[in-house]
Amino acid sequence: MLVIAIVLITAALVWYTVGVMAELRAGRLRPWHVVAFLLGLTFDATGTFVMGQIARTSGAATVSGPLASVMAVTGAIALVLMALHATWALVVLVRNRTNELLGFHRFSLWVWAVWLIPYATGAASAMIR
Repeated sequence: MLVIAIVLITAALVWYTVGVMAELRAGRLRPWHVVAFLLGLTFDATGTFVMGQIARTSGAATVSGPLASVMAVTGAIALVLMALHATWALVVLVRNRTNELLGFHRFSLWVWAVWLIPYATGAASAMIR
């Protein structure tokens, strides 16, 4: 199950990065960017759920060490931010205000950068172990 969790979290990284970087490059929020954000969120939430299942059934954390706490806290924050980001992206698309569509990438980059913290700490913690 750990391999499944790793694949899911990596898929989240790929989809979220593709969405954010494509939005940045396009200079304007587009509907397919929101689809990429939602796929990233879905893969991340599913991967997090699988890791939680592994921890419950094995009686041990999937990631241990000093970075595990950082990953847990920032991971929870990142999931909430990703959900807010996707929701706000949908609102911006529906409102169709040019200034919001053109400036949304600033929020996207910020959320993406926060999301990278638990991803990187999780990977680092697993390598240290």
